[in-house]
Amino acid sequence: MIAFLTQYYRGLGHSNRIKLIAEETAKYSDVLIIDQLFKPPLNYSVEHIAFLDNVEIPKGRDLSGFILNENVTNFRIKKFKETIEKYPIKTIVVEGFPFCRHQFAYEYFKYLNICKSNNIKIIFSVRDFPWDDPHEDQLKDWVNFTQNLICKSYAEKVLVHGDEQILPLYSDRTKLGNSYEVIESIKELLVYTGYVCDDSQMPHKRKNNLIYVSTGLNKEEGLLIFKEITKIAHKFPDYKFVMPVANRYLKTGSTVRDNMLFVEFIPELNKKIQDCAAYITYGGYNATMEILKSQVPAIIIPRQDGQKLEQFVRAYVFEPYEYFKVLNTQEFNKLEETLNFVLTNIPKKFQFDLDGTRKSVSEILKIYKS
Repeated sequence: MIAFLTQYYRGLGHSNRIKLIAEETAKYSDVLIIDQLFKPPLNYSVEHIAFLDNVEIPKGRDLSGFILNENVTNFRIKKFKETIEKYPIKTIVVEGFPFCRHQFAYEYFKYLNICKSNNIKIIFSVRDFPWDDPHEDQLKDWVNFTQNLICKSYAEKVLVHGDEQILPLYSDRTKLGNSYEVIESIKELLVYTGYVCDDSQMPHKRKNNLIYVSTGLNKEEGLLIFKEITKIAHKFPDYKFVMPVANRYLKTGSTVRDNMLFVEFIPELNKKIQDCAAYITYGGYNATMEILKSQVPAIIIPRQDGQKLEQFVRAYVFEPYEYFKVLNTQEFNKLEETLNFVLTNIPKKFQFDLDGTRKSVSEILKIYKS
């Protein structure tokens, strides 16, 4: 059996990527998805368990504080050990760690040691750019070199879900260290799989005048984008802007204002953008892959709050190829002009590797069978 270890509590980015790879892997082997936190709102065709699914969160308790509580952390470690004892796991794919979510380092070291003592092969699975958590200045190099030590100690391979030709893996931010040297020291472990996307995504074919504006959940920066849309929407009277507004401070039912529809959630948005007029979104991994796979006319406004660099770097590396238009939060005076361009021009076809799902599975099976 091949297991996939991930964590979900906000945002579907990692969970969706793992779901795609795991379901393809299930064509060749028994598969189990282990979510050390909660079950994402996704429909799985493979077995999935989540350690905290039936755990009641005290009313008013901060979610992050609850998750990192000592008793809750030890509970997850206990559940992981029980899972390894119950299932015949021979290989485990660990999403993100040690390249992201450093707050989970304690339990992940426990997980890795449990796997190693049970002769389970370990594979790390990371996107095309490391998760750049804001570190204290003096810890920047420590994080980078610790990542390398972990990779060398535990990993059979590190699957990088991107294409080296367009965006090679960089290290997280450094203070004194050299990013090239950091990555060079683990280069023999890196396998570039190409970008992971849903192979059922169909080519874009416009069938309506809907413009979807989606900036993810729980991100206050998204409200700024909605505000800017309200300033220009009246200049596009033949189009309807559909905007899911559901951050941690604001909940709204379906509300219509002129040619703007505010909703809490858009089900199967990845399918709906295949026939929309345009798509305005953050530059998250999944949203970007959906745009590239279907050639959706799109504007990406990369997230910048919280010192995040991933979306900003990816968006501007891709921009010269004309797959989509990019605006940052200092360029909203160009929003009307840019949207007019997107509505009247066909984006270029992505010329790099979008076969990441199949190639990831091939690498996983190779290690599993070795």
